[in-house]
Amino acid sequence: MWVSIRNKGTEVITEPEVRIEKEVVKMAKESIEVEKQVIVHVTIKSSYAWWQLRIWPSTYLIPKEGINKSKLLNVENIPFYPQWLHVFGPSHRFTLIFEGLPKDCKVFDLIEEIPQEGGFKALGIKRNLSDVYHVKIFD
Repeated sequence: MWVSIRNKGTEVITEPEVRIEKEVVKMAKESIEVEKQVIVHVTIKSSYAWWQLRIWPSTYLIPKEGINKSKLLNVENIPFYPQWLHVFGPSHRFTLIFEGLPKDCKVFDLIEEIPQEGGFKALGIKRNLSDVYHVKIFD
């Protein structure tokens, strides 16, 4: 379909009407959201030769400057509660993927909010431009 636009004078400019499919718009929005994600690579060390590990969905990134929490979206190499991972050896590495942090965030905490002892905590993580972090946790 063509749309006619009358210029300031008497000249008529005819331009095509642009229609973007809803699916293309949806994919573009999802792509933008992926770019805002925060990736945290965690290395956890234990003094035990055999131990168990899991993460609760109630794990957040909490900016020091505000109250908005970034939700945990996905994980790699660690199961969600209630499942357990049996670890043989002194350390294990896994990755957590979170919603993006607010633009004004400079420092944040990684907190696993759970109704028992032993939740993950990494405090005072300084924000960087890549939003990819490496933290070490010791039991």
